[in-house]
Amino acid sequence: MLEPLMLIVVAAHGCGIGGLGPYGNEWIATPNLDRLAAEGEVYDRHYSACPDPVATRRAWWANLPLGAVLIRHSRHSHDAPADVYAGFAQVIDARPNSPDALFRELPAALDRNPPLVWIETDRLLPPWTVAQDVFEAYLEEWADDGSEPDDEQVLPWTAPEVGEFDRDDLTAWELLHRTYAAAVTVFDAELGRLFDLLRERGLDTTATWAVTSDFGFPLGEHGFIGPHRPHLHDEFVHLPLIVRRPGGASAGARVSRFTQPEDVLPLLLGQPIPDRPSVVTRWAVNGADEAALRTDDFALLLPLTVPDEDDPRPPLLFAKPDDRWEVNDIRQANLDRADELEAELRARLG
Repeated sequence: MLEPLMLIVVAAHGCGIGGLGPYGNEWIATPNLDRLAAEGEVYDRHYSACPDPVATRRAWWANLPLGAVLIRHSRHSHDAPADVYAGFAQVIDARPNSPDALFRELPAALDRNPPLVWIETDRLLPPWTVAQDVFEAYLEEWADDGSEPDDEQVLPWTAPEVGEFDRDDLTAWELLHRTYAAAVTVFDAELGRLFDLLRERGLDTTATWAVTSDFGFPLGEHGFIGPHRPHLHDEFVHLPLIVRRPGGASAGARVSRFTQPEDVLPLLLGQPIPDRPSVVTRWAVNGADEAALRTDDFALLLPLTVPDEDDPRPPLLFAKPDDRWEVNDIRQANLDRADELEAELRARLG
């Protein structure tokens, strides 16, 4: 394997695996990510340790190489506290978060030949930028069940509010998911432009590229839009990690070991990472606190604090990998195993 002369990482806030072709989605068009995966390694079980963007950045950037450059291709509202960026030699703002802003700043950053160029982007957080023609491509197969709006022209729902979502509202469900599908396709096209630039500079043979995320953006699957509650279901905490080595070494590899954000830079630098039999995730937000333990066979979600205004939320147990989206709670039929996993989780939480 060739030693990379540069690491290039794209970290997309709000990008779970559910809408990506390399992770089994056959409905949303992501040809550039598909090609990246075909030329690289796909980490199939990459999970958040804490789906808080500040906490994830601290995990990512615990040991940055000297001279690392950060490009913030995101809105000011998604910035972290200043100390989080202290390890970077240079922080470049490519704002507003449009493709033109990124490509205005990126060439000069690459010219300086830093050991790491980290691009953080919020293109998959609402409000989404969605071209009407791309959105309409996802309207062609709208289910004929009476949920399609009667308007002559259906417009994308680009700015859904974070909060509770009525899963019985089929019109809202379809509109939300089809808008997000279009946003993913637009983002994938922008990644294609980035990858073309890297290839033009010969960085397909000398650099390691990676695409990852800090958290997914729930789309009502479990009754919420966005990170309204720390319900640590798969759509929220199962994250992409796709790594393309110089020259396409390890092309087409699927990696089944558990990984977490703290592993990203060591993996890219060829350093050893822990061999984990399971992973723990925990987050507290809006008065709720929840933890999760995932093993080869199960996912246990354990509420630690539930707000007074919420319905009671008992522990939940899901069979893995069969119940991918964690729909069927099997805890009552497996109480002994659930209790064992809960004891392990509480012990690991300290």
